[in-house]
This record gives sequence, structure tokens and C-alpha cells, in this order.
Amino acid sequence: MSLPTQIDPRKLALQGLALEGELAAKGLTRLGESVEAITGPLKASLQFSLDESRQPMVTGKASVCVDVICQRCLDIMNIEVKAAIALQVVWSEDHIANVAPDYEPWIVVDKIADLDVVIEDEILLALPIVNYHKIGECTGSALYRKADINLEEATVDSPFSVLQQLKS
Repeated sequence: MSLPTQIDPRKLALQGLALEGELAAKGLTRLGESVEAITGPLKASLQFSLDESRQPMVTGKASVCVDVICQRCLDIMNIEVKAAIALQVVWSEDHIANVAPDYEPWIVVDKIADLDVVIEDEILLALPIVNYHKIGECTGSALYRKADINLEEATVDSPFSVLQQLKS
């Protein structure tokens, strides 16, 4: 089932509803520009609720499989990006100081908000900074095994070796 793109998060929180579904890869343009390819739909599960001070909250998780480039071998590799979602809905930037410490603010000025944008933001924030294959799977020549390096033969030229020569 596909998730709606526009919702009223305050109304969903008042009703205590949960949304679960997928977002099509073609609608995730910013994510598509950040990776080599999106290989599957973005799956999300969200729970809307009110906290003890009656503030609308959104918790849940999202995941998507993408192709990225390994920084060692420059080959394409497939990874699953998972994001934990913990948002508090606020009316404006003036209310950000009142957001609970474990939550991020979600500024919703009007009644209707773009759900796909906020989920895509969370996935973008969860992308790894650097991507590497697991050890033993990488084909890159930049990857050295411990057996290839002989530490006894390696000599370190100290910047103070000149002073040692002057002393003697």
C-alpha cells in the first residue's frame, strides 16, 4: 500500500493513527541525486500520537535499498538505509525551543504537510558518509592485507634525525 504524500499530522495525532506503506522511487528526486540508484521502494511505518503535554508526535522507521559507490574499489554496492523517525510537530520556528529532547522539530505551518518530503529528509540524514564493501568483498587495489605489509622493513624518517646527526 502506498503512503499518502500530503497529510494533516495534527489530526492524525489526535486520532492516534498509524500509517504503514511505501513511497515510489520516482518521487524521491533528492535521494536519487545522492546515490547511484534507488533499487526498491521506500518503506515506512509511522505512529502518530500526542505526548503528555498534548503535543503531536510522530515516531517510526523507514528503510530503502540503494546503490552507492565503494570508496575503496569504486564499484557499485547495494546497501539498505534505515532511519529511525522521532518528530514533534510545531507551528513555527518560535516553538522549536519547546521540542522534547529526544525529538526533532517538524515545522508544519499550514494544516497540510508533505509526508514524502519529511521521510526523504530522514533517509538522507541516515545515508552513510562513506561507503565501503565488507572486508574480503572489496576488489580495490587500495585495500592492503596485513601480510602484504612488512613492518620490520619500514623505516620511519624522523624529522629530528638531522638533530641527532648534529649532536654527534
